[in-house]
Amino acid sequence: MSDTKTDTKTLDEILAESGISASSEAKLILWNDDHNTFEWVILCLCAYLGFSPDQANKAAWNVHLKGKEIIKTGSKDSLIPYKKILEERGLTLSIEE
Repeated sequence: MSDTKTDTKTLDEILAESGISASSEAKLILWNDDHNTFEWVILCLCAYLGFSPDQANKAAWNVHLKGKEIIKTGSKDSLIPYKKILEERGLTLSIEE
C-alpha cells in the first residue's frame, strides 16, 4: 500500500495557479420582466439550475429589486444550453463575458 498523499485543490486555487481569474468566466444573467411571476421564475430556477427553493426565491427577489441577477457562471459554451431552455420557458436572459 502506498503512503502517497494527494493534495486536493479548490477551483479558486487551480484558477489562480493557471492565471485564470474566476471573474473572467461568462455570466448567465436573468433580467427582470413584466410577464413572469415569482412562482414561475422560482420553479424554473429549481427545475433547470438545481436551485433550492430558498436560493431561487432569493434570486427572484434580487431580479425584482435590482433588475438582474447572475444565476450561473462558466464558459460561454456551457451556459448556452441553460439560456436556451430558460428562454423557451419565457425568462429573459443574456450571457456576459
